[in-house]
Amino acid sequence: MIYNWLMASIFGNHLNMYKKIIFVLVIGLLIGQKSIAQQEKRCNTIEFQEYQKSTIADYEALMRQSDFYLQNYIKKNKDNNFRVVIKIPVVVHLLYHADSQNHQLSDWQITSQIDALNEDYRRFNADKFKTPKIFDSLGADCEIEFCLAKQDPDGNATNGIERTETTNSVFVDFSSPKITSLGGSDPWPHTEYLNIWVCCLQFPLLGFATFPSNSMGNDDGVVIHYKAFGRINAFSKKYYQGRTATHEIGHWLNLKHIWGDSPECSPDDDVDDTPLQAEEHYICDDFPFPSCNNTSDMFQNYMDYTLDSCMNIFTFGQKQRMLASMNLFRSSILVSGACNPVSTHDYDIGVIKILHPDDFVYGETMKPVITIHNYGTQTITATDIYYTKNWKSNVHVFNWTGSLAPNENIDVTLPEIADSSWYNVFCAWTKNPNDNQDADTTNDFKTRSYIVSFTYPPIDDLVIYPNPTGSLVVIDFREVIELKGTVAIYNVLGQMEQVNMEQLSLSKFQLDLSNFPSAIYFIELSVNGKKLVKKVVVQHEF
Repeated sequence: MIYNWLMASIFGNHLNMYKKIIFVLVIGLLIGQKSIAQQEKRCNTIEFQEYQKSTIADYEALMRQSDFYLQNYIKKNKDNNFRVVIKIPVVVHLLYHADSQNHQLSDWQITSQIDALNEDYRRFNADKFKTPKIFDSLGADCEIEFCLAKQDPDGNATNGIERTETTNSVFVDFSSPKITSLGGSDPWPHTEYLNIWVCCLQFPLLGFATFPSNSMGNDDGVVIHYKAFGRINAFSKKYYQGRTATHEIGHWLNLKHIWGDSPECSPDDDVDDTPLQAEEHYICDDFPFPSCNNTSDMFQNYMDYTLDSCMNIFTFGQKQRMLASMNLFRSSILVSGACNPVSTHDYDIGVIKILHPDDFVYGETMKPVITIHNYGTQTITATDIYYTKNWKSNVHVFNWTGSLAPNENIDVTLPEIADSSWYNVFCAWTKNPNDNQDADTTNDFKTRSYIVSFTYPPIDDLVIYPNPTGSLVVIDFREVIELKGTVAIYNVLGQMEQVNMEQLSLSKFQLDLSNFPSAIYFIELSVNGKKLVKKVVVQHEF
C-alpha cells in the first residue's frame, strides 16, 4: 500500500506504466547478473579433471608422476632450440541433431578453425600487434601446426571430418560425446590423432579437454561447443575467432590456466615467463592490470578466460611446456603420417597458402596473392578462384588459366578489391578445375586474418627482432616497404657494412650477419621521411 501510494504521488496516473518499466529494469539487471555468472564457465577442464578423479583409479598420483617427468624433461632440455615444426593430425567428430541446422557446420567452417589454430600456434595471428610491449618479446612461435587428417585409422582416404547424427539435442555430461552408444562418436586412436568433438553443450559451457599423462585413455581429446567453433558463419559475438579451440588444445598440450586455478596468487601455472596473477579475466581489462606484485596480469594470454578479440599470445615458456609434453606423452603422434594423402583424384585443386594479406594492410584497397596447389593427377589449365573478406560479403571471381602440373604450386595475384577498416578475415577458394567437379572440397578453402589501417604507420611501428646470441635479424616492414624504405648497417666506428638481405614474405626481410665479427652493430631504417636506429649484438659461440 505504501509503495503504491508513493509511486502514485510521483507518477500520478502513469503508475502502471512506470511499474512495468521498473519491473523490466529489475529483471534485466537480474538477467545481466546471471549472464555474468554463467559466462564464468567458459572452460570446464578443471571440472572434467574432478570427474576423472572419480572414475580413474589413482588419477591424482598418475598426474603428479606425469608432472614430475615433465619438469625433469624441461630441465634437461632447457637449452634445446626447437626448430622442427610439429604437425598434428586432427579428426573432427561433428555431432548434429536432425532438428537443428545450426549444429551442422560446413566443411569450410571446420577448415577455418584449423586456419585459426595454425595462426595462433605459429604467432601468425594478425592481432599480435595488440600484445603490450612488456610482453611482446615473450610471444612465441610455438612451431606447432594442425591439419585435418587425410588417412583414417585403417589407412583409407578421409577428409578428417566425421559427421554423426545424434538424438541428443544437448550433451550434458563429459562422456557421452565420446561414445557412440550414448549418442556421440567413438574416438580414433589418440596415439595418432587429436580427437575434437564438436556438439551442442549445455549452456554456458564452451569446452573442455584432457591433459596429457600416463593415464590417457579413449576419452583423450577436446570437446567444443559448435557455437564457438570456426571463424566464418560464427554464431557467437564473443567467441568468433576460434580461440576456444586454441585455449582447450592448450590444455591438451599440458598448459594450465594462467592464474593457476587458485586465487590469492598461488599456485602458479608452472611457466616461468608468465606473470603470477590472482585470478582469471573475462573481458579485455584496461592495461596494465596489476596483481600479485606483478607489473600487469597477462590477460591477453590464450590460457586466460578473456574474449576471443583480447587473446593474442603464447609465451616461450608455454611453448617449452607444450613441446615437452608432445615428446613425453604424445610422441607417437610425432611420427604419424595421417596428414599425408594416401590417394589422389583426377581433378583436385585447392588453396594451400594466402601470401597477402599478411597481418597488416594499409590503405583502402588490397591486391590479394594466394598459392594454389594441384592435388590431382591431371594438369590443371583453368580454375575459378573465389575470394572475399569477411565471408560472403562482395564475393569476387577470378578465372585463372595457365598450366599447373600434378603436385605443383603456383602463386596467383588476384584483382584489387576494396578494403574496410580494422579486423578482417580474408577467404579464398577454388572451384571447377578444368570445368570438372573438384574431388575433395575440404582443401579448396583457406582463410587469413588481417588488420587494416587507412593511414600508414609511423616509423616507430616497424618491428625488428634482433637475436643477441645469433646472426640473423628479421625486419618486419609490414606494408610500408611500398614507400621505398632503405636499410643500412653500421659498425661502432660509423662505417657502413655490406649485408645480405633475404625476403621472407611480402613484408619481412632477414639480415644475415653470420660473416660479421662478434661486435655491436647499428641497423638504420629510413622510411616515410624518418629514421630509426636499432642496436644488435652479434656474438659467435666458441
